[in-house]
Amino acid sequence: MTRKSTANPIASATGPGGAPESKVRTTHHFRRHALAVAAGLASLAAVCIVAFSDTDDDASAPESTRGTAVTTAPPTTFVATGPDCSMPRGNQSSATGVIAAFEHAYYVQRSGSAAHALVSPHAPAGAPFTVVANLDSGIATVAENTTYCLDIDPVDSNVHRLTLTESGPDGPGVQYRQRITTDEVDGHYVITSIDQA
Repeated sequence: MTRKSTANPIASATGPGGAPESKVRTTHHFRRHALAVAAGLASLAAVCIVAFSDTDDDASAPESTRGTAVTTAPPTTFVATGPDCSMPRGNQSSATGVIAAFEHAYYVQRSGSAAHALVSPHAPAGAPFTVVANLDSGIATVAENTTYCLDIDPVDSNVHRLTLTESGPDGPGVQYRQRITTDEVDGHYVITSIDQA
């Protein structure tokens, strides 16, 4: 036969032995916390043992069986550097150098004869850039103190795509896209053709 408890429900809320409920909860909370800390320390100890035993095994392994990192240099590829807005003086020691020199003569020196000096003797005679007067006429249409940015991308060793962006007194202006062919004559690079791209 079962008996119904006649205990006062208020008394049961105080916990066994009549201890206040807050004290009982604190004790249970402390025990759970202690158990969690102990479990965490045990896990940490296991990880340390595994880590140190792996290191010892690798150190005691023969030289030939130890793992070695193999590094391979990435393949060399051309990466476009983006526009150059420094208006470089250029040179005739490379294809890109002579293209930069031609634009410098045109925009900075504002000299048709300086630009023409960079043109190949094998350039088509009828091309506008092969005549000093044509170059000077073109320069006259550009406002003084116009700056520019060059973006030169190689197609092959002697052919390059040029994107030239002018910036005049009133802000960014015209953008030109050209395909420029160069050649080496007597150890100096020269411009053979300039075509719209």
